[in-house]
Amino acid sequence: MNAAAILVAALLAQASPMIASPDAKARAKALLNEGAGLYQSGNYAAALEKFKHAYATYASPKIWFNIGQANRDLGRFDESLAAFDKFLIGASDASTGAIADARKAADELKPMLGRLRIECQIPGAEVTIDGKVVGQAPLPDPVWMMPGQHQVTALAAGTSPTVEMVNIVAGTETFVDLKPTPPPTAVQIESPALAPFVARPPKENPYDGLSMAKPKVHEQSEGWWLGRRWTWVAAGSTVVFATTASIAGMMMQSKFDSLRSSCGRASPARAGCSQDDIDSVTLRKDTANVFWALTAVAAVTSGVLFYFEGRHVTLAPLAGEKPGVVASATF
Repeated sequence: MNAAAILVAALLAQASPMIASPDAKARAKALLNEGAGLYQSGNYAAALEKFKHAYATYASPKIWFNIGQANRDLGRFDESLAAFDKFLIGASDASTGAIADARKAADELKPMLGRLRIECQIPGAEVTIDGKVVGQAPLPDPVWMMPGQHQVTALAAGTSPTVEMVNIVAGTETFVDLKPTPPPTAVQIESPALAPFVARPPKENPYDGLSMAKPKVHEQSEGWWLGRRWTWVAAGSTVVFATTASIAGMMMQSKFDSLRSSCGRASPARAGCSQDDIDSVTLRKDTANVFWALTAVAAVTSGVLFYFEGRHVTLAPLAGEKPGVVASATF
């Protein structure tokens, strides 16, 4: 529609007299000229902003034609149709060509849209579609909308928002009924009455009134192998020490036998063993003896722990009838 695009810069020249300053009309005309240039270059979004700014500066109904043009080319068919309708209603003195072009554009847009008839039972409620205000209830005329899912909301003082989802189909009319939703009522929770404090007489049980938990007593049914962690540590150490001592002893014996066969015989070439050879045998012997001693200590410790570990000892007071402290001997 190139002819219509050329008209956008000339609309204000045909505008009917309005109560506005000459400067406002001049600024609006400059904005329209800028928007026309952007529109001709294909920058419809920027042109639309210029047209809206021009209308805000000088509210001529003829500017709705420009806004409708830009919205149509941006694919916003519902907003384009609304703009052309405002142009046809308010700019009856526009040129015959512009009016014909607007009617033709509106006729082409309607089959691509669906209509939503809104019945709102909340008088004076503000109705929005997808967050955009479309009016206050009641809404006598249907709203032209793009096909697809949309959210319709009605909000009035004293009620909770009423929200309905609608599916718009091109070429058809859809009906939605918005009913008031009562506001949520506050639920009061009464605090339970506190029972009067009653002093309790002292009891003989030493655990009554104490925050400490009673110690767990290991019963015989738990098994002799339970609760003896350190016993098994000592027993394992006994095995390790004994094994190390045995290895050191075998190494000492091996070295001793080797030296005896090499330098212990009478021979002019083998007058005797060197001091280093003798020291190596002595070191192996001392190592074996140390680990045998550690083995004995670990074995004795294992026996002592096996007897005491897992039992509980009561440290009774030396005097008086007050119960003593129960101390666990579990390691």
